[in-house]
Amino acid sequence: MNKFLMTTVVGTMLLMTANAQNREINFKHDTAFNEVLAEAKQQHKLIFFDAYTSWCGPCKMMANTVFKTDSVADFFNQNFVNLKVDMEKGEGPKLKDRFGVSAYPTLLFIDGDGNVIHKLVGSSPSPEFMAESRKALNPEKTVFGLAKKFDGGDHSAQTAMAYLSALEIAYEHVKMGEVAKIYFDALPKESLLEKANWELEKRFLLDVSSSSFAYLYSKEDELSAMDQKGNVERYFNQVFATTISSLKRAHLSNKNLKTAQDKAKAMETLLASNATPFAQKQLFTLHLTQLFGNKQWDKYCQLIDNNLNQAEKSNAQPILWAAMEMVREAPVNYCANANKWADAYSTNEDLFTQILVSDLRKMISKKQGNLKEAENFTLNSQNLRKQAGEKGQMTPPMMKD
Repeated sequence: MNKFLMTTVVGTMLLMTANAQNREINFKHDTAFNEVLAEAKQQHKLIFFDAYTSWCGPCKMMANTVFKTDSVADFFNQNFVNLKVDMEKGEGPKLKDRFGVSAYPTLLFIDGDGNVIHKLVGSSPSPEFMAESRKALNPEKTVFGLAKKFDGGDHSAQTAMAYLSALEIAYEHVKMGEVAKIYFDALPKESLLEKANWELEKRFLLDVSSSSFAYLYSKEDELSAMDQKGNVERYFNQVFATTISSLKRAHLSNKNLKTAQDKAKAMETLLASNATPFAQKQLFTLHLTQLFGNKQWDKYCQLIDNNLNQAEKSNAQPILWAAMEMVREAPVNYCANANKWADAYSTNEDLFTQILVSDLRKMISKKQGNLKEAENFTLNSQNLRKQAGEKGQMTPPMMKD
């Protein structure tokens, strides 16, 4: 997990009281990026680029606490040309695309030629932020420098782990997966079951197409004897969920589709001979995603109908989520199928499921043009979420229509 994303409210309050002092990082706000680039090159300095949005809570935490810490301000004002850009205004959208910004805050260290030398994503306390930022001044510790070493053939444990950690903090999960696959696939198979390697695999090895992951999946019993069974299951679930999400994103964006399809095929091969309920549910979700991506709505509906006829009622969540996605993307005539699936779970007493059913009916009504009915379901969902909140229960996020 990206440690930069683990800042808590308590930690933030401590930062505000202990670290907020007199000085702050002197950011340029309205200067054109090319001008800042020229200034950095002339001064032989890196640009510290704070990519933020006005609605980003962690961005505000960093701006109001860490960036106003005297030691942080002194270090950045001395060593960098500092630029702050709202990614939704002015040059922001163009720079967002140029540097592949997808989460906030994204904190970039850029040389005078426009190359990203180092990258951090998320908020963190001052000590951790400073420790990572200092690496930008050491070519051997930056993401850029570690990439050159690894790509140049240095696949030692020291270099690989440093590079993987840097990619994790940079939120470069796709590249992290590629590097982890190269590193772990080259290790002797029996060493993958060593406890030290297992801890690293849980953290970095998220590529279902790697031979090392296939080996681990075949050794679930051995892993469960070494670690808690729940930890092992969560790891496999994370890798499969990541594969399915990547496939869905690839279909929606029409980017990296071949890579995502290859990984989905590897996942299907792993699961096809496994008759456990866990494996079958993963396959069900994968097949739905494949049909969703290809807009094969008749087969999509048939698969859900078959699952409803064969499965126990506890399979509500994946079916109801799938129904909402279909209502959003498919022609309106498929809403009748979605209504049938909502009926199947309408008597379920679980609040989470009740909310999903209500959200689904709201989407169906809106898609069919029954706006008053949709409004009633919206109010019902709000009331159910309030009930769940009062009981301290989790509630599902609201899917966009």
